[in-house]
Amino acid sequence: MSGKRIRLGGFTLVELLVVIAIIGVLVALLLPAVQSARESSRRTKCLNHLKQLGIALHSYHDSLGGFPPGYLENNPLTDRANWITLLLPFHEQAALFQLYDPTTSTGGGATNFKINSTNIPIMQCPSDVDVPPAGYPGQTIGPFVLGNYLANNGFGPMISEFRPELSVTKPGVFMVNSRTRIAEIADGTSNTLLVAECLNIPSPGGGTKYDWRGNLTYPEYCLFHWNNAPNSSNPDWLRDVLCVSVTRAPCIATHTAFNNRKNIVSARSLHPSGVQVLLADGSGRFVTNVINLATWQALGSPNNGDTISDF
Repeated sequence: MSGKRIRLGGFTLVELLVVIAIIGVLVALLLPAVQSARESSRRTKCLNHLKQLGIALHSYHDSLGGFPPGYLENNPLTDRANWITLLLPFHEQAALFQLYDPTTSTGGGATNFKINSTNIPIMQCPSDVDVPPAGYPGQTIGPFVLGNYLANNGFGPMISEFRPELSVTKPGVFMVNSRTRIAEIADGTSNTLLVAECLNIPSPGGGTKYDWRGNLTYPEYCLFHWNNAPNSSNPDWLRDVLCVSVTRAPCIATHTAFNNRKNIVSARSLHPSGVQVLLADGSGRFVTNVINLATWQALGSPNNGDTISDF
């Protein structure tokens, strides 16, 4: 019998560790690319939602002679439907709109409660976190579903006033009881913001505070202001029990109720480096966080005679 040794094939421990290390490096290299591809897909879907809103807003304008008001007040300080509710029939949500009861406030009435708690897919950006509907401390007027798209209310703060020209410091396109026509957008439809993104903030446990930014039916939180550039570190101005301050969306309490409101809500998103917006011509754009503040405010103003630089 021969004395030759037969060497069995296989990996040594060192070789196995090297292979594992290489696989780890490859995964580390591929992961950012995968995440970037996913965000690109989410951002595209988000932009498509904005463009669908643009089509609906222009259909509303063509049918009723102007863009919808930011919200209605049939009587002073009595909140009725906001622009999101009024727009429902123009993007295949007519059945939901039929539930709206104009004889009571958005926080009252059984069918209005149903609208408050119904999700509207076109209003959701897939890049943001998924948060449950928000209630109100000590009351059963909710829950309110949150979304990610706010209409241009103007230069804040938004106050308790039912006359459009006095409800904000400088007018936007969507104010209380307003009906802005395209002909009134003197700065040009391609240079004026209609809609911008916002972030939804999870409410803490305990039921003593909720964050309503992005509320689909309540007037105070369905509108944005152009005081601050996108994703600004300056805090939003919110109602005391509806302000949950986090790093990505800070806020401070500036009022205690609907009748002493003093709101400023800035455009924000989780897209890297900026937010997506809908312009009055129906086009969508990505606006970076480093946009010149004067340019951003000029985009917000519909008829201030501003000269818009490249953005």
